[in-house]
Amino acid sequence: MLKYNFLKSWQPMQGNNTPGNVPPGNIIQRLDPRTKLALLLISFVMVLLPQGPAVVALGSAAVLLHLTLARAWPKLKPVRWLFLPLALFSLGIWSWMAQGPSPLFWRVSRESVAFAAANFLKLATMMVAGLILLATTPVEELFAGLVKLRLPYPGAFAFALALRWVPEIFATVTRVQEAQEARGLAWEQGTMLTRLRRHLPLLVPIFLLTLRRSQTMAWALEARGFQMSPRRTFLLEIRLQPRDWLALGVGAGLLALFITLHLWGWDRIPGLKV
Repeated sequence: MLKYNFLKSWQPMQGNNTPGNVPPGNIIQRLDPRTKLALLLISFVMVLLPQGPAVVALGSAAVLLHLTLARAWPKLKPVRWLFLPLALFSLGIWSWMAQGPSPLFWRVSRESVAFAAANFLKLATMMVAGLILLATTPVEELFAGLVKLRLPYPGAFAFALALRWVPEIFATVTRVQEAQEARGLAWEQGTMLTRLRRHLPLLVPIFLLTLRRSQTMAWALEARGFQMSPRRTFLLEIRLQPRDWLALGVGAGLLALFITLHLWGWDRIPGLKV
């Protein structure tokens, strides 16, 4: 009975089980975290190898299919505003730096625009691929997967703790802002420079509260004997299942296809000079 109550109380703590997260039990979420890490690496290679936007778009389409199977489209809403600045940055920088034989205006050519579009797709696709991993993998599972991959335990623990710490910092910022609003501070009044100046006093309490929580976390780890024993046991055990081998096989097939296209030169932009 005690074991049942402990496991029942532990289940809500298995990662990011907050409202709005990916529904439990979908096909991507049930994969082993090592499989998800391998698929993330394959996604990166698929979009980084090709030069032309058409082949990069194929990799982007595969990642979007991955996103659909993971039912993680709602997770794109908080970061969708990043895509427009990313597109403007890519088109502005790479269109000017690259050169081609088909000029459009000034130093911009059709080949350089295609190269800039390909780079935007690469950056956006890698961002979406990383989002899929974070949206479908609880921190505890990701931590266990890193340890199974022979990553040193302190490094894996620090990585998992950093993922946990990001929402804590945002929550601290929100609490400090609400406390200042309750004291009559108006954020939306005045010019842009005035509003930026009003945010400066937030830095001190946010910094102090973050340091206080860090110190509390360090004390909690010391009280629990962190790293006192070189051999560790885990409540969460992970094993590769047939669905993981199937996903890895599909990923390996896609990777082989993109490597073949790259070796044959079908992913190049003719005449492009970078």
